[in-house]
Amino acid sequence: MSSLKIETSSKKMLSLPSKLMNHAIAKQPLKHMLSKHLLAAEVWHKRTLSSKSNGITDTNLKNSVNGKKSVEMKQEPTLSSVDKARQMNLKNQVIDSSLPNHDPQRITSESRKLEVKAKSLLKQIANEKGTDKAAFLYAINTYISQETLYRRGAVEFIYSAMHEMKTFGVNRDLTAYKALLQVFPEGKMIPRNIWQVEFMHYPRQQQCGIDMLEQMEVNGVIPDDEFGVLLKNRFGSTAHVTRKYLRMMYWLPKFKNINPYPIPYILPTDPIQIALFMLKRMCVDQETKYSVLKTTELEENSTQEDTYIVSAQSPIQQELLSKHNCNLPLFVEGPYPVYLRYLQKHYFLLRAEPNIKILRQKKQQEIEEEKEKNMFEWINFFDEDYKSIKPVVSVHEQEDSTILALCITGTCSKSSVQTWIRWLEKSNPNLTTTPVLFKLLSEDHEMEVIGDNRAFQEQST
Repeated sequence: MSSLKIETSSKKMLSLPSKLMNHAIAKQPLKHMLSKHLLAAEVWHKRTLSSKSNGITDTNLKNSVNGKKSVEMKQEPTLSSVDKARQMNLKNQVIDSSLPNHDPQRITSESRKLEVKAKSLLKQIANEKGTDKAAFLYAINTYISQETLYRRGAVEFIYSAMHEMKTFGVNRDLTAYKALLQVFPEGKMIPRNIWQVEFMHYPRQQQCGIDMLEQMEVNGVIPDDEFGVLLKNRFGSTAHVTRKYLRMMYWLPKFKNINPYPIPYILPTDPIQIALFMLKRMCVDQETKYSVLKTTELEENSTQEDTYIVSAQSPIQQELLSKHNCNLPLFVEGPYPVYLRYLQKHYFLLRAEPNIKILRQKKQQEIEEEKEKNMFEWINFFDEDYKSIKPVVSVHEQEDSTILALCITGTCSKSSVQTWIRWLEKSNPNLTTTPVLFKLLSEDHEMEVIGDNRAFQEQST
């Protein structure tokens, strides 16, 4: 008996493989076996009908029943040019989206449409009114006047506006954040009981408010009491976003004045003033003198590039340079990057090899003091050994080198640095007889050494 014929509910005769039947007979009684085979026949019939409609052959269907891998011949639906354009537009929207990916399931196609609408409104107002604070506030008032009742798409509009705040120049303006917070409807999202508080009532809106506070924190904007009143009128005093506001009000005022060397948020636009500001922060010596030079005024050559040089050198550095041995070379190194908030400049330094003798004496003296340290032993002034006095080392004499001068140029070129060295020779006569090697970093970060080695040639001869 090769197969068993069973009549199904659709009055069609189907053949069941004998392997399945023999396996069922060996494992279970006939009563259970017949009920299972009837169910299997019905499944077989449904799968046959669906496979014929999809264009699957009988061979592939039998292979799938026996546990083998079937090759399904599915026909791919042909998309029109309009559908392809829509899919490409949807992919571009996902890439260029300003919505954060906190919960991907909540970012639906409807939210994408609302985001595109908000971006188009901001772009239209930017083209008509410009990109300033007044235009940004006008865009917020335009949205509120259009969505007076339900504030549909408030979350998408706020995220889009937060993404464009830097373009409008209001990313550090507290008034702009207050106006943006008023996009949320008032009194609608306040939790009524403890369960709504803990389960984050209106989660998307609260997460949007938390992201706004985090952007304020990154940009150094501290909210005030008026911002807190606006926040509590929309989310209540116990919501998660309000807790974030309370934590910021506790910590940020403490951190505001903790830096002993504060940097203003509004930086000057003049590059010379920015270079002076950077050098003043880099130089520890309070007696450092700063000079602003023009290359066209210093050089008589007409081919000299027109740029500025800001130099910094203290009297102690001039004294160290006058005591320097003329047979030992000096080095000009750079350009090295230095940052002032979001601005970047490059500086050069004139240095000498470290004074090993003085540094070794200082280190040895510190070791001896550490060994002989005793809290219960009193040393009289008259009994003090004068030989144990530490050698005087200035702040410019470091373990790796001795810094003799600093400068920032407008172009960071070789000619501008050479002009700076020739200008330093006027106030440092010892520099004229000392060989100077220029160790300059090129654009591909390779070291290029140029200079004069006459002193070494004379010494070798």
